[in-house]
Amino acid sequence: MYSLILVSIVLIISGLIAFVGDWVGLKIGKKRVTIFGLRPHSTAIFITIISGILIAIITVTILAISSNDVRTALFGMEELKEKLSYLSREVELRNMQLSSTKEDLKEKTTQLQEMEEKYQKLSEDIENKASQVEELLIIREGLIEEKEKLDKEVEELNATIKALYSGIAWIREGEVILGSEEQIALTIIQGQRPIEEIKKELFEFLNEASTKVLAMGAKKDERTNQVFIISQEEFEDVAQRIYDSDKEIIVRLLSAINVVKGEPIVTHFKILENRLLFKIEEEIISEEIESSEV
Repeated sequence: MYSLILVSIVLIISGLIAFVGDWVGLKIGKKRVTIFGLRPHSTAIFITIISGILIAIITVTILAISSNDVRTALFGMEELKEKLSYLSREVELRNMQLSSTKEDLKEKTTQLQEMEEKYQKLSEDIENKASQVEELLIIREGLIEEKEKLDKEVEELNATIKALYSGIAWIREGEVILGSEEQIALTIIQGQRPIEEIKKELFEFLNEASTKVLAMGAKKDERTNQVFIISQEEFEDVAQRIYDSDKEIIVRLLSAINVVKGEPIVTHFKILENRLLFKIEEEIISEEIESSEV
């Protein structure tokens, strides 16, 4: 809206000046007035030129007063060129800096990717090492348990050796109450039952057998306070085998060596299925024998 008003004012003023200039030139031409010694016709042309110059001056003046851009174009062009040149150099410098920054960014991005790959690899290594450590800890625990079991077996073997040496010393003068592989006691246990119940029956069986051999003259071991010396591993194995069977199992407790009166008894188990071999009155074998006269 402002631009339209400004253009309208310039047109009106220019038209008015042209009209006045033409009117003055016409009057001067009719009266044959001369200026600066010029002929009347030249004077009219001079007046017209002056009118055009006034139109241009007034137009430029109005535009310069009303528009900062026009003032800049008319009076500040050199300064504007210098600023434009300076800004062009700044833009070029900034573009160079931007290019350098992009290169740095690209390099840093590559380094970051490499670091992320290294981090990922290290994370995987740590995870693998942690898994290996966990496996080694499990193996270590298993070895500790195995060592404890072996320590117990060593103690039992030492006790057995001690008992054997004692038996050798006593055999010459002591009374043998049980021979090697002689049956001490026998029981029948049903398989396929909770293993704790099976172990309980085995303990009761051993307690009953203990009463029997103590009455025969055997003596409890000072270390374990038990009359029978038997491997814990064998005890667990027998209990497991009974548990795995779906039949009745005959359990025999045998003396491992000759037992002298006053000593504990080194024993072991022997088990077999309780199967019917022969019925009552069933013939086992028959043979004909010819009679001969004497």
